[in-house]
Amino acid sequence: MANLINCTNGYVCFEGLVEFLLSLFYLFYLIISYRILNRDKSGVLVQIDKYLCLAALVQTFLQTIYFLYFDNDFLLSTIRCMGIAMQIMICSILGAIIADEDQTPKVWYLARALLVGTLFLWIWFGIFHRSAIDYNCVQVDYLILSSFGLFLACGSFYMGNFALEGMIEYQNTLDVARSGAIQVQQNSLKYDQVVMRITQIRLMHYCGLLQFGIQFAFDLFTYLKCNNSSECTDYYNATSFLMVLLLTIFKLISFTIIPATIFWIFYEMNKNKFQEDDYNSIEMKMTQ
Repeated sequence: MANLINCTNGYVCFEGLVEFLLSLFYLFYLIISYRILNRDKSGVLVQIDKYLCLAALVQTFLQTIYFLYFDNDFLLSTIRCMGIAMQIMICSILGAIIADEDQTPKVWYLARALLVGTLFLWIWFGIFHRSAIDYNCVQVDYLILSSFGLFLACGSFYMGNFALEGMIEYQNTLDVARSGAIQVQQNSLKYDQVVMRITQIRLMHYCGLLQFGIQFAFDLFTYLKCNNSSECTDYYNATSFLMVLLLTIFKLISFTIIPATIFWIFYEMNKNKFQEDDYNSIEMKMTQ
């Protein structure tokens, strides 16, 4: 893939410049947002939400470095494995929503086991089995990673269906409860929380499918199509302005959909509730 410093021709250099600048501007936004989010004392976000936002910030930082300089697949493996780790945490959040009190600890144990498995994948693909070039589609490494991510995204989609059913049923119950003037006032905040939670679940529902679906489709295509490393390079280096546009869109989708969704859910949808002191703390059980 293109990077700004080690680019080989004008189109690849332009692609690297566009991707680096877009990633850099987005990184600045995430840094500012995370500082606000991390100072929040309102209780809107629980610790796992903040961990997810931190992981999204770190991935965007690594992605920015990658577009600037790196020309081997160690950092690309790291970025991809971080995407898988964030998808595992999204799965655990959806699983905790639909699980009862007895099953919830099992959900978190399973999430930890999957995270350990992802760590081993990163150690193997990123350290011991890495290629001398930044993307070697003759090796099956990236196809395995995108397959694992797509499997988790399908699991997230499956659990999201159950979570949505429960939330929509609860929303309908609140609709009935808001039929009178007093009930409207009493249930307004709770109703707004449920509506926001439904939107959050829908975003978590689809983000992994989009990111890992694109990754898997392209990895499978290049793995079946290419016979050597030079053919892989042809698919990941721009040769026209149209290719610059297409490759930039592809990389933004396959790298940043999950991090962007995480910050939209936990920062943008809650930033009007954030506080920097402990007074007037808000209990938002529906967002936890």
